[in-house]
Amino acid sequence: MNCYKSINITKDFGKLRLLLMSTLFSLTYFIVYFMVFRMFHPETIYFQTGLMPLLLSTILIIPFHTFLHCLPIWFTGHKASFGIGENRFSFFCRIPGVLSRRVALIAVAFPLIVITLLSLIGSVVFPELLHLFAIVSTLNIFLCVKDMIYIIHLWNAPKDSFLEDGDTGFQIIVRRTY
Repeated sequence: MNCYKSINITKDFGKLRLLLMSTLFSLTYFIVYFMVFRMFHPETIYFQTGLMPLLLSTILIIPFHTFLHCLPIWFTGHKASFGIGENRFSFFCRIPGVLSRRVALIAVAFPLIVITLLSLIGSVVFPELLHLFAIVSTLNIFLCVKDMIYIIHLWNAPKDSFLEDGDTGFQIIVRRTY
């Protein structure tokens, strides 16, 4: 197999630029999300939950997001390890083998789809908790900006390519052709 493309998002964009992109995109997303749902229920009185549910949801969204990356990989029969990084606030999903492009696309996009859909459904069913669902969805979008860049790279890769996870990023590999 040959390496088609090696991708390291942090090296390509830089940590500060990624942080700025994530912040601006998630802030715009929060404003649009909250205003759209506010138009549907203008008379709603929001339930005052206090600080604990907000802190709990903020703390739990990061491991849940990472766990959702591993879930499609486990369902397809591949191995993936879910763990805590060097500091207590970083989680990872390591893939020791090679994944097909389709499985990799599903695994990368799965947290974006699942958490956003759950937040949208929760906002419709419980409009008095719109502010909590908007914050949870916004935090997820903040984490997904890097995933969206990965999705763009995987989408543009050849259809019969594979993904190999590395320490610094990932490699898109293709079969040798002579």
